[in-house]
Amino acid sequence: MLKKYLKVILLVFLASTILVSCQRQEVSKPLVWGIPYDVETLNPLFTEMAVETDILNCIFSTLIKVNDKQEFVPDLLAEMPQISEDGLEYSFTLRQDVKFHDGQELTAEDVKYTYEMKMAENNAVPDRYIWERIDTFRVTDKYNFKIKLKSKDVTWLENLAYANAMIVPKHILEEEFNAGGNAVSKGGDFSRNPVGSGPYKFVEWKTNEYIKLEAYDDYYRGAPAIKEIIFKVAGDSNSLLAQFAGGEIDIYDRAEANQYGELLQLKEEKDIEVYKYPSYVYLHADFNLRNPIFQDKKVRQALNYAFPKDSFIENVLGGVGIAAHTYIPPWSWAYNPDVKKYDYNPDLASELLDEAGWLRGEDGVRVKDGVRLEFTINTNTGDSIREKFEVIAKQEWEKIGTKVNIQNYEPGTLVGDILQNVKFDIIVFAWKSGFDPNAENLWHSQQRPDLFGTGQNYIGFADQRVDELLEAGLQEQAREKRISIYREIQQILSEEAPCIFVYFYNDLTAVPSGLKNFKPNPTQANNTWNIWEWELES
Repeated sequence: MLKKYLKVILLVFLASTILVSCQRQEVSKPLVWGIPYDVETLNPLFTEMAVETDILNCIFSTLIKVNDKQEFVPDLLAEMPQISEDGLEYSFTLRQDVKFHDGQELTAEDVKYTYEMKMAENNAVPDRYIWERIDTFRVTDKYNFKIKLKSKDVTWLENLAYANAMIVPKHILEEEFNAGGNAVSKGGDFSRNPVGSGPYKFVEWKTNEYIKLEAYDDYYRGAPAIKEIIFKVAGDSNSLLAQFAGGEIDIYDRAEANQYGELLQLKEEKDIEVYKYPSYVYLHADFNLRNPIFQDKKVRQALNYAFPKDSFIENVLGGVGIAAHTYIPPWSWAYNPDVKKYDYNPDLASELLDEAGWLRGEDGVRVKDGVRLEFTINTNTGDSIREKFEVIAKQEWEKIGTKVNIQNYEPGTLVGDILQNVKFDIIVFAWKSGFDPNAENLWHSQQRPDLFGTGQNYIGFADQRVDELLEAGLQEQAREKRISIYREIQQILSEEAPCIFVYFYNDLTAVPSGLKNFKPNPTQANNTWNIWEWELES
């Protein structure tokens, strides 16, 4: 009898062991993700920063996702939307098992309310681009809704996969929205205490120290295996690397190009993986075309010629970067290899300034009509590569007769004030584009935020032909015709030189070797796009 009883216990034990081994391994140790600076907001209505996207991917959900293979897949949707033959109407069906972190069900009314908040006139959202395309938004029942566009846009769907299209809860934001006069703020209550439907719940935000999240066990894809994530403000890139090497942070994402060698060396000593892959992120220095100095194309071209782009990539980045000559990367199907390229040529730069009437004064600084060729460059503090760009640009541009000042700001101020309120002469930062070549929000004349209250054409660029081409690119389905359209756009931009396209990043991310299902994503979805799937072996 005792033997039989022991046998039963043994069988139960073995069955339990097998069951546990088949389930995802849960980890009690927090995963610590290093970030260089604190974020401005955790409200996706207002997000513009890549660091914010990393965190928002954990808290919120989108209707669709772009995966690591750059394929569309449903997220909140039960299936990909049905599109009418004329390309104007999209029919959506939501999953019926999605709850916000407070237990309330996510429905079509939440999706519609997100749209309405984005479009509210008093709501100072940074970009309404994808929402402005909507003609009608009709809820047909609790889980179904239809969106009709004003005009065909073959790129529109992609935008629904990114952070600024995340769905927010109507039942929570409605009170704050109404109390604010049909507006909420970037720093309002919801921004500091967000409630989403993603795999992780917000726990705590200690300013300039960390943001803590915990797994949401009722997440519709299943409870995440990693139970706690901490986004730790670790400081600049040198501090991030030091803390990663010392084990204070587990993940170092978007490492700087000049740290690649150090990360490879660290890989020899620690149990880590280092990912290096082409990115859609490009560094650029934007001219404010409202400044009379930069309204002359020859001045903009001269500054392009006077910056040693190839030397910068080799010496500052250690060769880990690809020269940019347009906003579209060389590996894109839409790239124009024949665009005007500004190879380093300070003599030609000086000739262009002479032709434009900018002549050297007694102190060596050029003057025209009593105005000195003097301006200021801005970027964010703590980014050594961008700061080195400024130093090199100042040295090279002053050789050809300019006077350059440098004034940098912490990231929140640079983006939230200097950029958004176009209070710059030249501003240095990076854009992360989608994999489609459309960039109407950056280059269309009606996307100038100072004139139209929305858009990200902070440069103030306006060209009728570019407007026409951008609009045509949204209508055209055939790739060959779209190639022709976007090649012409690039040709015009390279000739007009509204900015200096510096280089395309090679994204660098270092993670523990035991991190399973980490799948780098080069799009705006960022590397936390599938964080609910991650497992961390102890």
